[in-house]
Amino acid sequence: MKSKQAIQISFNGKTQAGGVERVVYYLDEYFRSRGIDSRVIDEEFLLHQTFFGKLLQQLFKYRHFRKRRTIYLARYTSAWLWLYKRTRYVVIVQGESTPFFPADFNFIHGSYHCMEVAYGRTDPRLSRIAALQQKTCNRAKQVVAVSDKVKQDLITWYQLRPDKIIVQNNCVDTARFHPIRKPASGRRTLLYVGRLVKEKGLAALQQLAPVIEQSQDWQLLIACNETPATSFFSAFTHTTVKVGLGIDNIAAEAYAAGDLLIVPSLFEGFELVTLEAMSVGIQVIGTRVGAISDLLDRQFPGVHLLPPDISYDDPAILAHFNKILDNAGLSVTPEALHQRVTQQFGIDAYMKKLDTILGPAFFHTT
Repeated sequence: MKSKQAIQISFNGKTQAGGVERVVYYLDEYFRSRGIDSRVIDEEFLLHQTFFGKLLQQLFKYRHFRKRRTIYLARYTSAWLWLYKRTRYVVIVQGESTPFFPADFNFIHGSYHCMEVAYGRTDPRLSRIAALQQKTCNRAKQVVAVSDKVKQDLITWYQLRPDKIIVQNNCVDTARFHPIRKPASGRRTLLYVGRLVKEKGLAALQQLAPVIEQSQDWQLLIACNETPATSFFSAFTHTTVKVGLGIDNIAAEAYAAGDLLIVPSLFEGFELVTLEAMSVGIQVIGTRVGAISDLLDRQFPGVHLLPPDISYDDPAILAHFNKILDNAGLSVTPEALHQRVTQQFGIDAYMKKLDTILGPAFFHTT
């Protein structure tokens, strides 16, 4: 009998860039560490290296198909798996990518419907993409949610059985993200890491920048990709924008310079930036979403909630930040915070949990 092989469906492939791509990367590393052949199927392969995919790519030139790209790509991926899959393959997918194929495992990083509601959707019915995610979850043999909140959302909105869902938090590479001596500065640094879009809290940063500009004690550091929104911050002398930082240098170039990470997102699943910041040893403050909400419920050190009674353009918010940092040293040191993150969210702990989730699909136990 041929040994089991892993096939991961990830339209953006495996990289150290985005959250989903990084999870795919860690999963691929897990399979390889356990001696399991692993293959990642991305959008480039599906559309440029398969016969029917090349035909589908031509259809995306037309507006009808281009607007519904996600839907048609998910349909094609399901059909491709039906034709390609062999009995020895274990199929792992992400989100809404295979609504018409019974994948072995579907990793869910957040309910698409709940995300849309957080972003302003008022229609209680599922959108087309949310319906695809629901179908992918229903057809999968096992669903892996990144948090208890995501699990409950899947039960509530997609009517999934609780026993079908396993919770597996995301992990952080604590060897890369560890306490680093902070450069000497007369100011405290408020750090933001992520995309400069309204869903991630762009408006909050745009209100904070003028307040910080008037302060003698604070500066703002933004680590992001280049977007039109970066030009807004060019007029502020106390705000620095660093673009294009990657996994190899973001710890030293961004996190190490920060005193407090802000996560003003409208929605998150279990965001990696919170884990990365705490692994470096800095405090995190944000809205009650994703990992911040989860960690607050666990009374995990180093995590704080943005005050609902202080607006971002009120100078009092900097006094609130100062209070957090003044008290932080009394509760947990950067080294102790790093150690807590390593124990609960480090790669080694993550791999051991995957043994219990994925292992039985590849190795027969008696």
